[in-house]
Amino acid sequence: MRIIPLLFLYFTLSRCSGSKEKPVEITDSKEPMGIPKMFERNGEPVDFDRFNGKIIIVNLWATWCMPCVKEMPDLFALTKILPTDQFELILATDQSMETIDKFVAKRGLDLHYVQLQNSIESLGVYALPTTLIYDRSGKEIHRLLGDRGWTSEKTLLFFKNMLPE
Repeated sequence: MRIIPLLFLYFTLSRCSGSKEKPVEITDSKEPMGIPKMFERNGEPVDFDRFNGKIIIVNLWATWCMPCVKEMPDLFALTKILPTDQFELILATDQSMETIDKFVAKRGLDLHYVQLQNSIESLGVYALPTTLIYDRSGKEIHRLLGDRGWTSEKTLLFFKNMLPE
């Protein structure tokens, strides 16, 4: 009798743990939006002009979102793989600057953390993590729903296909 609850617990936890081999689930943006306003951790507005000509990857996250936190080391690894002259990765949350700073101090990952000016929901996002991809002109072109293996072969091929030939 004890085996049934244990099996249930095992399968439930294994489904929640995510997989680095998860397929790249891509949603083309139905109503493409421009890049939302964001603030650097020093309170200054993010200067998107300095990313001119780059594909911008905005990963929406929260400190309380365990899948978000779990994928951050893989996102950091992704920044070391993608060409920095072609891609910019930004991690954006609508939490307070104080909360972001405490999180960054505790985790220590060298990623570009910013604060959204408005709520995540104002972007039509109701589940985290969600990643928004913007083309070189700043138009939203894809939404990637959920956590993933950011350095998996399928994900890297997805980004490679965005590069000019």
